[in-house]
Amino acid sequence: MSLEDAALCLEAQANGEIPDHRRVVTGALALDTLIQQGVDTRDIQDAAAGLRIVAEGGTLALDHMGRARAAVLAKAVRRFVPFGEAEEI
Repeated sequence: MSLEDAALCLEAQANGEIPDHRRVVTGALALDTLIQQGVDTRDIQDAAAGLRIVAEGGTLALDHMGRARAAVLAKAVRRFVPFGEAEEI
């Protein structure tokens, strides 16, 4: 499980790409764990809900506003990525 995976998936969505399903699953689990640990902001809830939909086989058809929101959510998630875990893109 990785918050980095969650951020990468949200960034892919923000770019209009379909994120790797394995990363979506691990990212969704990491966000759910973060929520269970008490980090329960609206942005983290929205990010978790969106990735959970995709992880369960659903799709998100994001317009330009949805992609912009995904970019905001990616930044919110990145605040919780431990230093050193972030991948170079």
